[in-house]
Amino acid sequence: MQKPRFLVASLGIALALLLTTNGSAEAAKKPDDAKKASPKSVSAIPMSQVSSASRQIDKLIEADYAKHKIDPNPLTSDELFVRRIYLDVVGRIPSHDETVAFLDSTDSKKRSALIDELLDSEGYVSHQFNYWADLLRLQSRMRYAPAQPYLEFVKTSLRENKPYDQFVRELITAEGYTWDNGAAGYYLRDVGMPLDNMSNTAQVFLGTQLVCAQCHDHPFDSWTQKQYYQLAAFTYGIETRDRRNPKYMELRQMRRDEKLDNNVFRSANRILQPLAYNVNETERKLRLPDDYQYDDAKPKDQIDPAAIFGDEVVIKEGDSRKEVYARWMTSPTNPRFTNVIANRLWKRAMGIGLVEPVDDFKDGVDASNPEVLKNLVALLVDSKYDLKQFLRVLYNTKTYQREVTTEEVAAEDTYYFPGPVLQRLSAEQLWDSLLTMTIPYVDERKGLVRNYGRYAAGEELVNTEMKEILVMAEAEAKRRTAQVKYTEMTRDLQKQLRVASRIQDRDAVNKLREEMNGIRKQVFGEAGERRMQRDRNRARQRQRETDPRWAGFPRDFVRASEVESPARPGHFLRQFGQSDRETIENANTEATVPQILTLLNGPMFSQLTSRNSQLQKNLADVEDPKEQLDVIFVTILNRRPTPEETELVLPHMEGKGGSGVRDVIWSLLNTRQFMFVQ
Repeated sequence: MQKPRFLVASLGIALALLLTTNGSAEAAKKPDDAKKASPKSVSAIPMSQVSSASRQIDKLIEADYAKHKIDPNPLTSDELFVRRIYLDVVGRIPSHDETVAFLDSTDSKKRSALIDELLDSEGYVSHQFNYWADLLRLQSRMRYAPAQPYLEFVKTSLRENKPYDQFVRELITAEGYTWDNGAAGYYLRDVGMPLDNMSNTAQVFLGTQLVCAQCHDHPFDSWTQKQYYQLAAFTYGIETRDRRNPKYMELRQMRRDEKLDNNVFRSANRILQPLAYNVNETERKLRLPDDYQYDDAKPKDQIDPAAIFGDEVVIKEGDSRKEVYARWMTSPTNPRFTNVIANRLWKRAMGIGLVEPVDDFKDGVDASNPEVLKNLVALLVDSKYDLKQFLRVLYNTKTYQREVTTEEVAAEDTYYFPGPVLQRLSAEQLWDSLLTMTIPYVDERKGLVRNYGRYAAGEELVNTEMKEILVMAEAEAKRRTAQVKYTEMTRDLQKQLRVASRIQDRDAVNKLREEMNGIRKQVFGEAGERRMQRDRNRARQRQRETDPRWAGFPRDFVRASEVESPARPGHFLRQFGQSDRETIENANTEATVPQILTLLNGPMFSQLTSRNSQLQKNLADVEDPKEQLDVIFVTILNRRPTPEETELVLPHMEGKGGSGVRDVIWSLLNTRQFMFVQ
């Protein structure tokens, strides 16, 4: 087994640095010629209003300090702040130049100015998308509909800073195909599972766990099985399959009249599949299950929609049930809707909610600081659910800008927020941070648009005549028949090719491929072979990078929000705990041995230490080893090294040349300072 590169030499340095988790941000000194440069504030909100709201929150938190004899954590240094605010707002560490610009600025308002700049950046959209992808279980591949429009709907909503209540209403009331209305993906994500969709809706937007009540009265909460069905009745009429699509009906009629060939009929069915699934509301009613056991109703009773808390809902004749449901859910008077998102965003900033778990509010369970939660709810309502404005207030509080609490908070303990709590970087933050050190213009590079075959053509099918569809179906049927024949004829050759490839017999591989190409031309014909070659060339062209800014970097080196959702198994993101997007908030931050090996021997580290990376280019700009050490520390930890660290590390780096530099880089990447949001 090959030994990990420079592992032994690195461990001593890494161990020493691990002992200085808070290291020495205080030791970083501003140069005498510090530039008076600070990010330009682009906030349209008067800073006086933000400051006033932030001070009010701090006042309520500080009252708890006095009441419970809590000593607040010190305020962060600029070094800790710039790293934290980038990670929390845009989901990555600041670049070397971004760090230096902030640290060298003498502007007394540079923190609030940076908060404004980051909230109005594309990086904010990227980071928030990852959060909502976990909550909404967004997947790039949906089984029955194109997912890309749904993903773009979420990104566009974040980019436009769409009011939160409007965003939720648009999801709940969505209709049509995703290419006409991306929000329709909310229901098409759960085709054929209306009860599961309702349970997920309640968990995400109302912080209410109702799953248990689907089968029986909730054993740990006040919800009854009947209440579950009353809430589900609002959206049970939503169909996700268009059973009477005109083109499908025409195809079935043509088969009856003209007796279409079975292969052609099946191919036409496959071609039309994108039209088979859309969102439409029907009058379908919900009934209680056959085994319903309670006295308040009988098995199979029809259930009318009813709110389970908050204002009573009245549905008049002609009303859309989902429209009524959406209005009730997103109303400021709904006792859960605003509380839940306020608590979720507080946890995003502070690392722990005022109510925990954030998706399981229960009657009789108070927030750790009820007055703060009440204040946050009022702030959201007054701002008309402007999430950027809400976050702006949180990030400008002294509470947020204090040093983190490093001790673990036990589930049974009440946390009074002497500062945020220590958190490991999420998989997405880690990937995006490594990418920041590697490629330029990291927030601007977009991923490949994935259309996934026949679903990409759904919009065009709406206006395509049936005769043309049958022509396509006949061609596809022929291709499928030919493919089956080709597979049969080359089965033995495929086995031989796998063996030859495994033993690296190039002559045998080339000979077998040539023989298989001859069979392919025989089966598909010259025209078919040319078409297949054109398809392969187009696929390769899509993979090529055409923007010179990223020439030489792998095409999949894009921010996590641009990677396929979820990333494929084995990808860096999955190795470090990215959610599989099957269940709500399913990510984890547990450490594993494969993670260390991925950092050490994976393609990301190879790119990071290549000549083309941003880190290596910055190192090439300075010759003095001490200045190079500064570049490495500022790039990775967003601070300059302490004198003690310089004394420890510099001799090792000078004595080993390029390998010494790689040792230091790898060691810093494995410190707690890099892996955690401090």
